[in-house]
Amino acid sequence: MKNGFTVSKLLCSMSRFAVVPIRRVSVLFIFSIILLFADGGNAMSRMQPPDGVVAGVVNAFGSRDAVRLNRFVHPKQGVVVIYRQGVFNVFKAVSRIDFRKPVPEYFPYPKIRGGAPLRYAALPVYDCGREAWSKTGLFCDPKHRDVLLSTMAINLKRSGLKEISQETIDRFRALEAKSVRVVLVDVNGNDLVFYLTRIGERWYLTILDRVSSDCSA
Repeated sequence: MKNGFTVSKLLCSMSRFAVVPIRRVSVLFIFSIILLFADGGNAMSRMQPPDGVVAGVVNAFGSRDAVRLNRFVHPKQGVVVIYRQGVFNVFKAVSRIDFRKPVPEYFPYPKIRGGAPLRYAALPVYDCGREAWSKTGLFCDPKHRDVLLSTMAINLKRSGLKEISQETIDRFRALEAKSVRVVLVDVNGNDLVFYLTRIGERWYLTILDRVSSDCSA
């Protein structure tokens, strides 16, 4: 009787103490989830360029205003232009955009009609079979991480077409990690695809994609 009473009291005592850690774990779990979503929201806002920067780049291309456009180009970073050469994607780094000297020289920079509102949504995709984009408008997807530049550099290195150091590839990857892709397709099917990168407290034009709608081989 005495032993049974002692065991019962011991079990009751253990159950009371066992509740505390479970409650603490529940509170900590909920708090962790809240922090996770909060941090995710902050990260998303950090990777969301201001509408004014996107519109500034688009309007400068539309009016072919090199002075205005190059205000969005970082003086040390410059712009990497990706274009098609035969069956390969290649690139050229330039310090500024010159509408009189496009890259490549036979392919003028687009004079595209702007004015479309910026939408933060899934990006349009180009279909070579239809020779058309999946949708029109101005789009930016901060959640999308693009690796076009680094993948192109790796392919060029593996094929032996270009001497590219691992340092350059790592630099491209670091650039991609801080960049967002912007796609504009106007009502006539003309397109402008570029990347904005946050450097310090400002956003800059760093990559110009001239291959996504080029299905030539």
